[in-house]
Amino acid sequence: DRSSGIQMTSTPRASGLIRAFAVIGKENQPLYVQTYTLDSKEDRQISLHYHIHSSLDIVEEKVSAGKKAYPNARDLYLGQLFVIEQYALYGYSTNTKVKFILLIQGSAANNTVKSWLRELHDLYIHTISNPFVELIGGNGLMTSSFRASVNTRVAAFNRQK
Repeated sequence: DRSSGIQMTSTPRASGLIRAFAVIGKENQPLYVQTYTLDSKEDRQISLHYHIHSSLDIVEEKVSAGKKAYPNARDLYLGQLFVIEQYALYGYSTNTKVKFILLIQGSAANNTVKSWLRELHDLYIHTISNPFVELIGGNGLMTSSFRASVNTRVAAFNRQK
């Protein structure tokens, strides 16, 4: 994607498809939540949002457990948080306590998800580095360029075989 200045890498994956992605602020406020389903039913959308928000407690547990076990070293990728119905949820937490939650229908290789979330972290940094982006009180991450970049990456992930 040339507009963001970030290179997208291509890695193999299993049969999983991204169905939702969220960026959650340090106070657990949603900065960006987007669902990707063929089903436009509102119940399905609400269900996906619910699964994302349900994962926040697990993210907090993993982050605090990581600090206790490894106080000087911390991997930002939290791995698979849990599986519910046909969905697997994965987490990533930054040093500033911003959380990335990825909901995948089916399964995906752990290294593929980790790489994808790192790309989104880079995109997030690139976006918030813009002095005109207001995360709280403004449009935040709902800018057209951020949304387009995320959508491009989701489509690329979902096309990989």
